[in-house]
Amino acid sequence: MPRKNCCNATIRLLPILLGFVLLFAALPGSVLSSDSSTSRRESLSGYYSREGNGGSPAQAAGNNIYIRFFPEQWLGMMFLPYPYAKQVAPLTIHRVFDAARAQARSSAYLRGTFGELEEKATLQIERYGYLEDRIIFECGSLAPCTIRFGDGYIELIKPGMINEHIIRYNPIVID
Repeated sequence: MPRKNCCNATIRLLPILLGFVLLFAALPGSVLSSDSSTSRRESLSGYYSREGNGGSPAQAAGNNIYIRFFPEQWLGMMFLPYPYAKQVAPLTIHRVFDAARAQARSSAYLRGTFGELEEKATLQIERYGYLEDRIIFECGSLAPCTIRFGDGYIELIKPGMINEHIIRYNPIVID
C-alpha cells in the first residue's frame, strides 16, 4: 500500500485555509471582525513608517516600507526605492497611497509613479480583518501577517521558517 505524504497535502491546503480566514474576517458580524471602536485603533489620518527607514535596514532591503489603513478594512503597503525615498515628502507618500487605492478595485499589487513620484514604487493593497486584538491580512507568505498595536506604534509580525519577524512602524500624521 503506498504511503501518503501528509506534509504535501497540508501545504496544499494552507492557501485554502487562509482564504477562509480572510473571507470570515470580511463578513459582517464575523467572529474575526469587531465593530467596537476600541478595537479599531488604526489611524486613517496618516500612515506608518517602518522603523529604520532611511537607515541601514532600508539600505540592506533596498527600500523604505510604509503601511496605511483605509476605510472599509483595506490596507496598503508601499515599497519605495532607497535612497530615493529619503527625498520624498510625507504628503507625497500620502497622495501615492490615495492614488493606488483609487486604482485597486480588489486586492492588488501595483507598480508605478502614480503621477507623484520620480521613481516607481510597489504597492500591495489587501483586505484585512480582526483576530482578537490584532489585524490579520494576506502578505504573500504561507501564513497571514498580523499587526499588533503598541503605545504609539504598530508591529508587523511576518511568519518565518524558524521564527516570526517583528518589525516596528511609527505613525506619520498628515495635517
